[in-house]
Amino acid sequence: MTTPPGWYHAQGDPEGTIRYWDGAEWSPAPTPAPPGWQDPHHPNNDRFAAATVRVFASIIDGLIAVVVVIPFMIDYLRDIVDDVDAGGDGSGVPIPGQLVVIGIAMSVVSLLMVAFLGGTPGKLMLGLRITHEDGATTPPGLGKALLRSIPGFLAALPVIGQAIAILVPIAALVMVINDRPERRSIYDRIAGTRVVRKASLPD
Repeated sequence: MTTPPGWYHAQGDPEGTIRYWDGAEWSPAPTPAPPGWQDPHHPNNDRFAAATVRVFASIIDGLIAVVVVIPFMIDYLRDIVDDVDAGGDGSGVPIPGQLVVIGIAMSVVSLLMVAFLGGTPGKLMLGLRITHEDGATTPPGLGKALLRSIPGFLAALPVIGQAIAILVPIAALVMVINDRPERRSIYDRIAGTRVVRKASLPD
């Protein structure tokens, strides 16, 4: 198989240097590799975020959501308790409009953070970044952020939404654990993204 033109580390050259291969011969002299450069012949798969770190990032996101929502849940929970005390089952208590607005606002903020900062709060705090397919270009942009949000949108559907909300995170975790070396989740597969350690990205 012919090696395509590109920058590579040439055998026999000092470590940390690269040359340009034009498809037939090397450039005359090696040059220092830029920070974060990865040799396509010897990719550094350690740059992909480990499953445990991604789980902790999701837990942080969940805790942030709970802290934001709790103040708006108190009255709703009291209404449910009152309905149960009155002989009902609580299912007839309408969801407050405030909760709906807060839920939408949190989803929009998370989507924009992924699109333009490269991650949810949990990922950013733990030094992770969402990238394009190349595992290096971040932030991924609005289009890919929207694609990553599709499972979340589907979870809001009536009837099947609850099943989706439970099964999708489980499927995502199984994929991350078993997909080596890139550890792609269902969100990554839908959007064509990767989750990497920020420290592995070029400056």
